[in-house]
Amino acid sequence: MSFASGSSPVPAAASPAAAGRTVPRLNSGEIAAAAEEAFGRYSASDARRNGAGVAIVWFRNDLRLLDNEVLWRAWAASNALLPVYCVDPRLFGKTHCFGFPKTGALRAQFLLECLTDLRENLVKRGLNLLIQHGKPEDILPKIAKAFGAHTVFAHKETCSEELLVERRLRDRLQQVTVTPSGSSSKPIKPKLQLIWGSTMYHIDDLPFNTGSLPDVYTQFRKSVEYKCKVRSCCKLPTSLGPFPGSGVEEIGGWGSIPSLGQLGLEETSLKVDKGMQFAGGESAALGRVQEYFWTKDLIRIYKETRNGMLGPDYSTKFSPWLAFGCLSPRYVYEEVKRYERERLANDSTYWVLFELIWRDYFRFLSKKYGNSIFHPGGPRNVAYNWSQDQILFESWRDGRTGYPLIDANMKELSATGFMSNRGRQIVCSFLVRDMGIDWRMGAEWFETCLLDYDPCSNYGNWTYGAGVGNDPREDRYFSIPKQALTYDPDGDYVAHWLPEIQGLPKGKRHSPGMSYIKPIVPLKFGSYNPKQGQPSTLKGKQKKTYRS
Repeated sequence: MSFASGSSPVPAAASPAAAGRTVPRLNSGEIAAAAEEAFGRYSASDARRNGAGVAIVWFRNDLRLLDNEVLWRAWAASNALLPVYCVDPRLFGKTHCFGFPKTGALRAQFLLECLTDLRENLVKRGLNLLIQHGKPEDILPKIAKAFGAHTVFAHKETCSEELLVERRLRDRLQQVTVTPSGSSSKPIKPKLQLIWGSTMYHIDDLPFNTGSLPDVYTQFRKSVEYKCKVRSCCKLPTSLGPFPGSGVEEIGGWGSIPSLGQLGLEETSLKVDKGMQFAGGESAALGRVQEYFWTKDLIRIYKETRNGMLGPDYSTKFSPWLAFGCLSPRYVYEEVKRYERERLANDSTYWVLFELIWRDYFRFLSKKYGNSIFHPGGPRNVAYNWSQDQILFESWRDGRTGYPLIDANMKELSATGFMSNRGRQIVCSFLVRDMGIDWRMGAEWFETCLLDYDPCSNYGNWTYGAGVGNDPREDRYFSIPKQALTYDPDGDYVAHWLPEIQGLPKGKRHSPGMSYIKPIVPLKFGSYNPKQGQPSTLKGKQKKTYRS
């Protein structure tokens, strides 16, 4: 979830066969059963609906039904509900600084699967999902007018691009006059009602305002653990219908889920020959929780396995679904607590929540520091002469640095859209410490590739790793030889991703010599012993440098 976390030993790696798996490893029937079981536990057949007129639910990064306060409040405030998703072309444009694709094909495909699942779950509960192509600030006012909607409900975001859309939409809605559906009242201006709902701890329950947020994670964590309570998940009405009786024809029907080609992306980029392939959607997310916690009972050893790199089961793998809002962090919290009541409470069950608190922290930091999390000097405005050497960057991006541990991680990222928490720390440190490359190039490439990309966690982690974040520990360095020896001692991970070194003895896989690409830069600290194929001890005085 966060790649700004500590280290611990990792058990033996998964077999190569286990490394190529779909996540969750359930068939469609098992996924559907897990989802319906979860929906059943949170359904509210006796929920009262006292509202009137039409309300719009604007789905953003909250593609779920379970524990969706926007959905609940819009349902309660209306007698007809219209769920809408806008396929915003800006999401498929270019990144701000370096012009990389904002959304790669793998994440786009994951999004399309999320939309398909969301639509199916809405239909089961008496609704449908209206899909429109264009900017929300252009589309939603037209929809509000066509359906006579009095309010657009949505989850509130924290970063500048999303906030700009919110401001523009609010202004555009004020330019529209609607006659509320089924009402004899006077014409009104539709409202935009934004609701907080992306974190485990609610922003209104924090023991400080975001401007006073501690700059050290541990201080934040201890404070919220001691002073805050996680709110309960919202219930889900048994039936969400009806949807408005008229207006659909006026806007051209319910709309279709686009293909990758319609988004300007190539489907040839989707083939995952090895590694993990994630299934998009809330149903798959709930299936993964069921599988990881209850079927495989893996949460009991999470703290011991979380630094693994090979296979589907060394960590929860919840992050892609959390990023798209298919999975509520409060639901994960309640499942952890249920597991602790029914089976076992230990350091591992706590550590899942520890990582969710990291996720909260980065989101709250984005409110405190605003656009500075995207600036070269980060929140602390650190002056550093970063390089933007294209040849060095491309060798890192393409997995051609000459260091197998770096190259294997980067190839996994390109092939699957995922990289382990440990791998993210290592490749970040190498790019900014050993290569001296502008950390924003790495952050924007992660934005392109990662299934679990969200701006708060991504840029929060990169500023942390680059030493420009709010945390004063500015020179965090990951020694590649030490990381290799600790987390991939037999070279199983690098051999899985780099066919050219599979035939080498295990002790030579991280230092293959002439059998592999020549290293493109020397390491800042540490080296490999060419005779034994093992990391040598770190030498030299490393002032103000933290090594993991």
